[in-house]
Amino acid sequence: MQVRKFLLIVSFLIGFVTLLQAQNMTTQQYIATYKNLAIEEMRRSGVPAAITLAQGVVESQSGNGTLCLQSNNHFGIKCKNTWTGKTIKYDDDAAQECFRVYESASDSYKDHSDFLHNNPRYAFLFQFNGDDYKSWAFGLKQAGYATNRTYPQQLIKIIEDNNLQQYTLIAMGKAAPETGDGTDIYAVTPGKQENKTSPSKHYNSRNKPVAGNYPKGIFDINGRKAVYVRAGTSLIQVADQRNIRLRKLVRFNDLEDDSPLPKDMILFLQKKSKRGSKEFHNVASGESIHDVAQAEGIQLRWLRRRNKMHEGEEPAAGQRLTLDGFASNAPRLAKSTRVLKEEDQEPPEDFSPRKAIENMKEEIAKATPAGGTAVPEAKPQPQTQQQQQGGVPVAMIEDLKKAGQVTTTNGSSAPKASMPQPAAQPPATQPAPVQKTGMQYHDVQPKETLYGIAKMYNRSITQLQEWNNLQGFDIKIGQRLLVNK
Repeated sequence: MQVRKFLLIVSFLIGFVTLLQAQNMTTQQYIATYKNLAIEEMRRSGVPAAITLAQGVVESQSGNGTLCLQSNNHFGIKCKNTWTGKTIKYDDDAAQECFRVYESASDSYKDHSDFLHNNPRYAFLFQFNGDDYKSWAFGLKQAGYATNRTYPQQLIKIIEDNNLQQYTLIAMGKAAPETGDGTDIYAVTPGKQENKTSPSKHYNSRNKPVAGNYPKGIFDINGRKAVYVRAGTSLIQVADQRNIRLRKLVRFNDLEDDSPLPKDMILFLQKKSKRGSKEFHNVASGESIHDVAQAEGIQLRWLRRRNKMHEGEEPAAGQRLTLDGFASNAPRLAKSTRVLKEEDQEPPEDFSPRKAIENMKEEIAKATPAGGTAVPEAKPQPQTQQQQQGGVPVAMIEDLKKAGQVTTTNGSSAPKASMPQPAAQPPATQPAPVQKTGMQYHDVQPKETLYGIAKMYNRSITQLQEWNNLQGFDIKIGQRLLVNK
């Protein structure tokens, strides 16, 4: 009897362990189970199927997470103010946070698509190509979907390790559907092969490579690291993706501000050189001097200086610009360039220490308040009331007191004619009163730039930088800026 009970207990334990093992879904099983949902949602909403599946793997732990098992919540979406359905408390970034509960996995996938599509915070993601999963991955992190700093890298690794891109291409009609027998037909529409050789250094009128293609990722030009990006790319996205400060990215590439790029171009991740890797550059049709500076990896101010050119001047097509050394004459200018009269022209930018000191003095003068006194080069020691009375040195006053020629502090009088009279002081100029309209703030949204925010509130970039103690153009999503005082 005891042997029989023992055998029953062992059989029960073996079956229970087998059941537990069966409940642990692998990543491959999770993908096979929900890939069709991801494809359908991409066709409906535009969210890439590869991104949806990768997020599901991460957020639900391939369907094995406690939150997913208890609530069918595959994407870790919290309640928010708009949710009216069932909820569940779960420890995440904080204890007992509110998460959404779904009736089925299908409802969770649909709500995930709607959550991204209908939220203005994620609107910029839909400007990326559907098959550009890397931009989507970094964009999700930039928009604040997850707090984990390595969230984009996790998504990209899952997509590439499990070939999830095929489901995006199926949804886009670029790959044939699966056969149903477990074999994937990955018939991608043929295209041009990517050129992995050294990058071309010439542009056409649309700022695209004339010969060859720039490789994806980071490559070198003139010994400096660079990437090739498309028109409309947000600089704050590139800065976040490449782990570089936004203001440095603007400065390294001789850009006026941090607004989205108006055309395809090279972006340097390091400070460009003062000279090119070769001696000359022949200007192509439609190529600006900034295009040349980017193509050759040379600082724009040094390119102008080497060719005796002024700001605003553009070289004509076919002209030869000097990259190493200094040209004897300025090049012929394009017809559309801004030509300065001789009397209005300024010499090329001066980089001497003397000029640097003059610039510093000008900055100090600009910082002086209106109606105030200019900041002196050497700050004199302030004089007290005992040291100076009426503009007369204290030593002279003491001598006059001894001679009985001035009015003393005890009320005795003396002839006033012998006392030097202070110069008449002009009335102090009162600064114009500032109209108080109340403090106004702006929370930085995805893909917004300091230039765009300044334009939105009819303010200058300098004002926003001063009011918010900004050293450059570096702003972050969610940062609160003072835009009106």
